[in-house]
Amino acid sequence: MKADIIWIYKLFLCVVLAVNSECRKQSLQQYQKSEDTRLLCPDCPQPSMVKNSRSLEHCARKCSKNKKTFTCRAFYFDHQNRKCHLLPFDRFMDGAHREHRVNFDLYEKKDYVRECIIGSGVNYKGRRAVTKDKIPCQSWTESFPHEHTFQPARLGKKDLNGNFCRNPKNESSGPWCFTTDPEVRHQECGLPQCSQVECMRCNGEDYKGPMDHTDSGKECQRWDSSKPHRHPYQPKKYPDKGLNDNYCRNPDNRLRPWCYTLDPQTPWEYCNISVCDPGNDSDVDATSSCFREQGQSYHGTVSVTPSGVTCQRWDSQFPHNHTYSPQNYKCKDLRENYCRNPDGAEIPWCFTTDPNQRLAFCTNIPRCETENIDTEDCYEDNGGNYTGNLSKTRSGIPCGLWANHSNSGESSVGLERNLCRNPDQDKHGPWCHTTDPSIPWDYCKLKRCDKSPNISAHPRSISLVSKTSCFIHKTTRIVGGAQVHKAKDGSWVVSIQKGVPDLSEYSVQVGLLHLNSSLDHPRLRIAHVVCGPEGSNLALLKLAKPAPLSEHAFTIQLPVAGCGVTDGTNCLMYGWGETKGTGYEGALKAVSLPMVSNDWCSELHDKTLPVTDSKVCAGGKTDQGVCERDYGGPLVCQERESKVIVGVSIHGRGCALARRPAIFVNVAYYSGWIHKVFIHYSRLEEKLLEEAQTKPLHSGLYH
Repeated sequence: MKADIIWIYKLFLCVVLAVNSECRKQSLQQYQKSEDTRLLCPDCPQPSMVKNSRSLEHCARKCSKNKKTFTCRAFYFDHQNRKCHLLPFDRFMDGAHREHRVNFDLYEKKDYVRECIIGSGVNYKGRRAVTKDKIPCQSWTESFPHEHTFQPARLGKKDLNGNFCRNPKNESSGPWCFTTDPEVRHQECGLPQCSQVECMRCNGEDYKGPMDHTDSGKECQRWDSSKPHRHPYQPKKYPDKGLNDNYCRNPDNRLRPWCYTLDPQTPWEYCNISVCDPGNDSDVDATSSCFREQGQSYHGTVSVTPSGVTCQRWDSQFPHNHTYSPQNYKCKDLRENYCRNPDGAEIPWCFTTDPNQRLAFCTNIPRCETENIDTEDCYEDNGGNYTGNLSKTRSGIPCGLWANHSNSGESSVGLERNLCRNPDQDKHGPWCHTTDPSIPWDYCKLKRCDKSPNISAHPRSISLVSKTSCFIHKTTRIVGGAQVHKAKDGSWVVSIQKGVPDLSEYSVQVGLLHLNSSLDHPRLRIAHVVCGPEGSNLALLKLAKPAPLSEHAFTIQLPVAGCGVTDGTNCLMYGWGETKGTGYEGALKAVSLPMVSNDWCSELHDKTLPVTDSKVCAGGKTDQGVCERDYGGPLVCQERESKVIVGVSIHGRGCALARRPAIFVNVAYYSGWIHKVFIHYSRLEEKLLEEAQTKPLHSGLYH
C-alpha cells in the first residue's frame, strides 16, 4: 500500500512538473511584438534591467512575475548585449513614445494594449473608460455617486486602476464599470470581441485582425515559435502574410483563417472570424486572355492542360476528390472547369479528367506583358557583386524570396528580398529561386558589362596551362568511323522526336540504333525542360519516368569540372544525320575526330567564330565530321573502359569540310550548372513528396 502511495505521489509530481514546464515555455504568448523598436517614457517610473538574459522566454517570465512595488507591462530586448529592460509602462501611458532602434525588439502585454476581448474579457487591462452609452466611468477608488465593495487594494490582481473598464467577477457580458451618472449604477463598456474587430473577405487571405484563439477556444501558438508544433510558416520567410505574434491568419489559402494551437494534441484549428458584407467584391484587375503575377485574378476560359487533357469541373468530385468547390471559395470564380488559382499557387491550374493525373499547371496561358527590364543593367565578372534591383528571371518569372530557401547551401550575405544575386559564385551570372513550383531556379535577364570574347590570338598553339584530366587514367583508344552495331557502343545516345511543335508532344527513345526501328522502342514523356545558361545551346530534359536501363540503353559519365582533353586525341562523334552518300542512312553512326585546340580552331575559321572556353573543337578532315541533323549529338572520349561526354555538337560552317573543325559545347565548362540543376530539382521532388505526405487535408492539391 505504501508503494502505491509513493507511485501516485511520483505520478502527481510528474504531472505538476510537466504542466509548469509547459507554462514556462509559453510565457511569450502574452506579448505583442514590435521589431526594431524600444519604448521610452521620461516621466514614468524607471524600468528595471535584467542582465545576461538567457532568452526572450526568460525575459517574458521575469516580466510576468509582478511585484508589489513593480508592475511590468512590457519589456524590450537588447539582442546585441543579451539584456532585457522590464517596463512599468505601455504605449498608452502619458509621455510614452516608441523609438526605432536596430537590434531592439519591444514586447508589450496584450492585455494592456489591445482594445478588444476574448470571451468574457476577464483579462482585459486596457484604457477604455466609458460605457457602451458613452457614460464616463467612476473611479474604482471612489464611492460617489455609487458605493461599492470593489476596492483595488483588496482585489489587487484585478488591476482596478483609475476608472478603466474591468471584469473582476468574470461576468458573461464582459468588462463594465460604475458610472458617473447617479441614475445608472453600472453598465457594460461594449468592448468588441477580437473576432469582430476586423472582418474577413473571401477566405480571409488578407485578414490581419487581432483574434488569437480558435473556434474551440484554444489559444494560438506564436508563428515565430516551434513549440509545441514545428511548422514552416516562420514570419521572416513569409513577410507579406502578416504572421505577427499568435494571431489567426491564412498564409496558405485554406477555407478561412487558422492557427497552430498550444495543445500538443491539436496541431491546428480554424478561427471564428466575422465575415464582411459582400458588397462590391468585383475584381478590377481581372484578366481573361493572360495572367499577371500568380494569376489569382485570371478569369479566362482556358479549360485544357498543356498536354491536351480536359480540366475537371470545380463543382465535381470525379475523378478527383477535393475541397476547392465554388461554395467553399466563393470569391475565386470557380466556374465550369476553367483554369484558376484558388490556393495561391504560382500560376493557374486545374484538376484533370485523367484519373492518373490529379492536377496540371496551365502553362499554356500566356503571361501578360511584363514591365521592360532596364537594358543598361549589367554585371561584371560572374556577377558576384551585383547589387541591382532586378527580381525576374530571363523568362519573366518573378523571383522567390531568398528567405524561403535558407537551407539551400548558399551564403545568406546580401540576399535581400527576392533580388537577383549570385551567392554561390555561379560562373554564368546572377540567378534566383523562382515563384514557379516547377522551376526551382533560373538565371536572370542580365548582360555582362564586358562583352568582349576571350579569344587568343596565337594560332596553332596548344595551351601551356595544363588542365585537369577528364579521366582518372591516361590511355586513349583510337577508333575509326563506322556504323554502330553493338548497342553498348552507343547506348547513351537518345533520340528526341516530336509530332507537332508543342513541346509537350516531344518524346525520347533510348537504345535506338536505327531510326526505322523506332516503332519497336517505347516513347518516354518529357516532364521538364531546363534551359542552359545564355549562349550555351544546352538543355537538360527530365523524363516523367526513369528510362529503362539495359545493354541497349545505358548511362555515360560527365567530365570533371574544368577539365580538358589533349589536342590530337581521337574521340567519337555520334549521330543519325546526313551521310552525304557515304551509306547507312538513318543508322546511328560514329566517326573518329581528333581534338583541336581552340586557338587553332579559331584560326581555321578565319577568326570569325568566337571559340571561347565554353567551346571545344574536333575534326577537320573531308567527309569526316558533323553534318545536318547531327546537331545535339555527343562527342565522346574514352580511356580504357571509361567513357565521358566531352562535347555536344552545335551549328558550325559547312558539313564535314577539310580544315573546318566542328565546334562543340564544352560540357566540362557547364558541369557546375548541370550539378546545380540536379541538386535543386532533386530537392524539389523531395519537397513535393514531403508536402504530399504532411499537407493537411484542407488542400485539394495533395488529396
